[in-house]
Amino acid sequence: MTDSKSYTKESIEAFASQVGIGKVLAELLLKRGITDASEANAFLYPSPKDFEDPLLLSGMKDAVERIRLAVSANEKIVIYGDYDCDGITATAILYDYLSSLGADVSYFIPSRFDTGYGLTMESVEEIAETYFPDLIITVDCGIASAEEAEFLRDVLAIDLIVTDHHTLPQVLPQAIVVDPKLDPDTRSADLCGAGVAFKVVQALGGVEAAWKYVELAAVGTIADIVPLVKENRLIASLGLKKINSREKINKGLRLLIESIPMKGEVTASTVGYHIAPRINALGRMGDCSEVVTLFLTEEYVVLDGLIEKLSRANELRKSLVNQVYREAVDLLKEYDLATHKIIFLYKADWNPGVLGLVAGKLKGDFSRPTILMTGEDELRGSARSPEGVDIYATIKSAEPYLVKFGGHKRAAGLSLTRENLVAARNAMDTFLEENYPREAFSRQKTYDLALSSDAVGVRLAEELALLEPTGEGNPKPTFLFSTEQYPLIPFGSGQHAKSKINDQSEIIAFGIPLIPEAIAAGEGYDMICECSKEVFKNVEKAQMRVVEFFSRGMGEAGEDIALFNRYLRAHLYKEEACEFTAVNADQLEDLFYDDTFCTLFLSFERECATNLSRSDLGERIHGVEYGRPYDLPWNEILVAPDVAPVGYKSIVLLDTPLSTGYVAYLAKTTGAAVYVVKDHYPFTDKLVDADLSAGAIRATYDSIMRFLFSGSGASSPLDLTERLQPQDRYAFLLHFYILYESGSISVGQGFALSARAFVDPSMSMIYRRVVALRKRL
Repeated sequence: MTDSKSYTKESIEAFASQVGIGKVLAELLLKRGITDASEANAFLYPSPKDFEDPLLLSGMKDAVERIRLAVSANEKIVIYGDYDCDGITATAILYDYLSSLGADVSYFIPSRFDTGYGLTMESVEEIAETYFPDLIITVDCGIASAEEAEFLRDVLAIDLIVTDHHTLPQVLPQAIVVDPKLDPDTRSADLCGAGVAFKVVQALGGVEAAWKYVELAAVGTIADIVPLVKENRLIASLGLKKINSREKINKGLRLLIESIPMKGEVTASTVGYHIAPRINALGRMGDCSEVVTLFLTEEYVVLDGLIEKLSRANELRKSLVNQVYREAVDLLKEYDLATHKIIFLYKADWNPGVLGLVAGKLKGDFSRPTILMTGEDELRGSARSPEGVDIYATIKSAEPYLVKFGGHKRAAGLSLTRENLVAARNAMDTFLEENYPREAFSRQKTYDLALSSDAVGVRLAEELALLEPTGEGNPKPTFLFSTEQYPLIPFGSGQHAKSKINDQSEIIAFGIPLIPEAIAAGEGYDMICECSKEVFKNVEKAQMRVVEFFSRGMGEAGEDIALFNRYLRAHLYKEEACEFTAVNADQLEDLFYDDTFCTLFLSFERECATNLSRSDLGERIHGVEYGRPYDLPWNEILVAPDVAPVGYKSIVLLDTPLSTGYVAYLAKTTGAAVYVVKDHYPFTDKLVDADLSAGAIRATYDSIMRFLFSGSGASSPLDLTERLQPQDRYAFLLHFYILYESGSISVGQGFALSARAFVDPSMSMIYRRVVALRKRL
């Protein structure tokens, strides 16, 4: 996270000395607006004594008085929650505490599928007929329910306390309202629903009473992705410390944590990726009322059965997310990302419980605000937005076309009638066009600091741990390195890569095999890394893990063997008829002279890509990438394509393929108009010079068989080539693909090679196409 304000070396050193920390951590704190030593110490070393007075929140005094009156008069109280992790933990906190006071209290969690989010007329009537309450207290909802509040007051004569944290509407409910958004100058301004419930308990019984629930409030805070600063940081940090200590915590939460396969302590990431999804799972699949029981009962048999149920629901949730994601990507084939700034998709039978998760994934993949809708007549949907784009304001811009909406800057929900679907989308598009530059819809190369090698070590990793828990508003610090300084080399069967920084530290890129191949081919990268301390065989190291990487462009020099491998691999698709437009190379500038977005140029030759980038057309091309585009969908040149990306209007093959199989694959999987440059076959010298005699191909087959029978393995055709070191590596690769395509060898998952009987090479389409090409040349 870069900061426009700079600090001198002297000011950083002075601050580091005052706080008693290293210079890197000192600069990070300064860049995050923490400039006072006492403030820094409070941030780095959170303490329960730092909790803010809850009565500073508007409406809290009135809420406490009304709750105390209800308890003393034995009035019937109903806590009205929400169906997500924040709402469930908030409900459990307030219900358990009021029960401990002897209150006559029940709770109600609406169904995501039947009544939807927040107070509704239907749910209010159901509560009135079922519980006959004197007082309803909402948690994590209600701020947008002015009509329902009026109905409760004037028709049903039921008192209402709204405790919520979502963005304030123009008209507040006529009730007692506790929403920290009313108090932007307090430390509690960004509390989540569970955080507000925690503060209500603190107001009723003091910090000692609230401490019993700090771990539940921490889970709700982290799960709801609110800024982890000020009061939220206190709750999250102290809650995680309590979870990881020997102090007694909520039994259901402890058993849930023990059911998760994990190593080490519970962190914010553990909550976000493992705990919260399980708590949310039942609500995404159906009724989640019983999930509150997880945090209220001590009965082991009940808890064990419920945790098993949550785990099964979570597995189902994962499969549904994958299914809806695939269907959404299919819809994007027909969606014009050049025209629409927002991804706004609808399918009648989508499960509404997973739309927020899928929207979040699409938002990350395309750097666009994303809304997914489902339903028949009145549609409901979820919205997510990348950092820097306010999705709540975006949705509000279409308010005349909406039935209901609510949320905050990064996440929101909405409903509308089907006939208003297009009008709402267009209104949001207009808002985004008028309020954000195009660069807002693109991955940003943001980081905190660029470090020298002598600044990285175990001490730095240990000091950075003081910033935990990190997340929204307090992101994990990131650091810039380049592959020019630290070229990555592959390890772990080629699936990972690393580079040594110094004796105490290294850079690791897990699961990114593309980077070492791209470096060998001549591309450089800027790497954005996160730092942690790792211990292996009692040796401590600082590990810089690559989390983002950005192309520095293809250089003049580099190995062509990887590009040649990609070109051959592109011809393994079944040959079939398809629609495409054949063009001459000199027509490209005229054809795409007015395209400024959504055109992807594919090439397998460095020189071809470089020439295009330097042409007049290159002025409208965002950059040159290797393997896959990371910034969809700018005009871009993609060298050695690894995927068929969705989101482009036009895809241009700068190098003529040997068959139509690859062209058909692109057309079917992307929905783009495909153009193919005629008579521009790459690597013709390699294809012409290779010995394609049966004897030469058989010799390659025999060398591979000897390799297999020796018990050795390889991670890819390139890795196999490097291991066997043939005299002509290009001919060897060509032989390999001919052998594979003809059936002489088979390749299983993870490049598991298997031997088969040698087959006539002419059974391979690649063989026949290369022979035909030789005759033409």
